[in-house]
Amino acid sequence: MGNYASVFGQSRSKLKEISGYVTYNDSPIENANVIVKNTGVKTTTNKKGYYKIKAAEKEIIEFSSVGMKPVEIMVEDVTKRLNIAMVDELNELGEVVLKTNKKKNSYREEEESTITTSYGKINKKSVSYGRIKKIRGKELTVQGTSLIETLSGIVKYLSIEKGRVRIVPNLSISSPEESLAIWDIDGTVYEYPPNLAVGDIDKVTVLKSVSATTKYGMRGSGGVIVVRTIGVKSKKQKKRKKKKGKQNGYGNGAVPYTSVESKTPFLTTLDTISDHETLSKFFQGLSSNYLETPDFYLDVSKYFKTEKNNDSISLQVLSDAQDIFKNDPEALKAIAYTYQERGLHQKAVDVYTKLVELRPSYAQSYRDLANAYTENKQYKKAWNMYLQYLREGNYILEEGIEKVVYSEMAFLYTLKKGAAGIKENSEIKGLGLQNSKSDIRLVFEWDTSEAEFAIEFVDPQSRAFNFEHSQEKDSNRIMDEKQRGYSSNEFYLYDLTEGNWFINITYLGNKKDKPSYVKASVYRNWGKINQTKEVKLFKLKRKNYKMGLLKLNSKLPNSEY
Repeated sequence: MGNYASVFGQSRSKLKEISGYVTYNDSPIENANVIVKNTGVKTTTNKKGYYKIKAAEKEIIEFSSVGMKPVEIMVEDVTKRLNIAMVDELNELGEVVLKTNKKKNSYREEEESTITTSYGKINKKSVSYGRIKKIRGKELTVQGTSLIETLSGIVKYLSIEKGRVRIVPNLSISSPEESLAIWDIDGTVYEYPPNLAVGDIDKVTVLKSVSATTKYGMRGSGGVIVVRTIGVKSKKQKKRKKKKGKQNGYGNGAVPYTSVESKTPFLTTLDTISDHETLSKFFQGLSSNYLETPDFYLDVSKYFKTEKNNDSISLQVLSDAQDIFKNDPEALKAIAYTYQERGLHQKAVDVYTKLVELRPSYAQSYRDLANAYTENKQYKKAWNMYLQYLREGNYILEEGIEKVVYSEMAFLYTLKKGAAGIKENSEIKGLGLQNSKSDIRLVFEWDTSEAEFAIEFVDPQSRAFNFEHSQEKDSNRIMDEKQRGYSSNEFYLYDLTEGNWFINITYLGNKKDKPSYVKASVYRNWGKINQTKEVKLFKLKRKNYKMGLLKLNSKLPNSEY
């Protein structure tokens, strides 16, 4: 472990200790450089990829290693843990598209450069050399009595253990149970493969653990054997003839959010609790590992609300959490989101008022309180808070939170001008509603700026559009979010009369061992007198699974998958 270097001629106040692990595809990186930029402070990771360093708020920590793309993270008031997953520096080459005049071969070229899995496509250029073994059906022999035995005779690093396959050497740091490979057969994932005739197989692709983890999560930490049969190939060819040129089609790979929603242990023991006294005794007997995590209280509160139909205890738990984590802005955000989902607008106002005190330099603080005031029909206070947002040096009609603020100010100006006591001035000159002809206005907010995820919007024509909020894909935006203090974005959806819109999300983590909370606000008839709003809150913990969040339709109320 490197030593802290002394800093000359610089004043660095309120230093905090930050620690974590630096990894590459779940394997630790030793001797990775960890530097606090412009200070001379630096250290390196040990054999386990662990580091520890001191930095002040607003300083930038840079993580680098040979062959890896450097990562820069700005320190915030809440930053304590930063687990960094690095990627190959050459990964960006995977974005290059080579054009050709040989149109008849374009699909074959795309097929050769990508591997189709249950969780999307893997670009072969983005995977380290030697991590993929591809076998065409005609290369398979019939010497083995099963597909497993046939493959083990061709791929030398496969071994059979009790009917399952182990890919060796296994480079993951998972348990022996997890180091066994899984099978992706025609889009369905199995631990044990079904009986398949070798003559029915079009191709087999063997992915070692490091290339499989990003798509399959920890299920793929032992590797994945992707099998495509001849029947599936012929179906795809027929479909391609019907839909020429649809390169951005949607594949149904989303798992319903409720099926992967994480459950808090001990929830079953809550069945015996019927009043505040027994609840207090329950808390006293718990480990501090639970009592010090905000998500535990949110889970317990949700349990009493949805499973026990006991609002009194549910709200008491939220109130306790609000007091315990009164100086934790991320925890308070999640609590405020919960109040908004339940329509408890005054309680949300109280929490957001506290957040303005804790984070007066964050643009999101003023917008959130203004929005909470609007929900609580305190239109004058809402308008004044939006003006305060502008007077703090923020602006509108750019991107990110600015677009959100513009839309919400325009709503008040257009529909609540009298109630909000709005007076004309240069700050609001030309303010007017935009996108009012859309069917849905959708606002996403998240509790921590470190949350990384990819939101997929699938329209009625099965075309997919993506917004990826990740360090790898959009580090500039995340840096801007931290510098100005916001964590939200808005989207507009059209053509709901033509069918369903599906909103999916793939959670990528938040650099610490805690879940992230994402709030989705769905506005129908945006900017009109009959406008309605519904709030949905999602706890994200399980990574690398594409989950279905919302299905939106003109004939149906908003619903989860």
